[in-house]
Amino acid sequence: MKDVLDYVKKNLGLDEEENEKRDEEESIIVPEHSFYEIILMKAKDIEDIKFALEQITEEKNPIIVDMSYLENENPEDFKLAGEMLKNIRKEVGIEAILLCKNGKNVIIITPPEIKLIRKDD
Repeated sequence: MKDVLDYVKKNLGLDEEENEKRDEEESIIVPEHSFYEIILMKAKDIEDIKFALEQITEEKNPIIVDMSYLENENPEDFKLAGEMLKNIRKEVGIEAILLCKNGKNVIIITPPEIKLIRKDD
């Protein structure tokens, strides 16, 4: 009986309407960016930190920042950079994770669209 109904639907063109409805229901997810540029940099002053935060908030690019120079040579700017990161995390929802310690403070900072997942061994 099902074969007969399928045959009738096909001959009347009803089968095509179902396929069109199914195609309309399916959606394609297109990312906001076709690609991301991941920027690597050493922060030497507070202007470098401002540039990094601009890249994240405006250009939506993740950035990896080595802050060890800033910490060793300009502790005031290092502290200010930490406060800036803390504030922007609350306001915009960016993510920041410390990648390595032991003499180097390297962090990765991403826009809210990119989620960082910390996997502990």
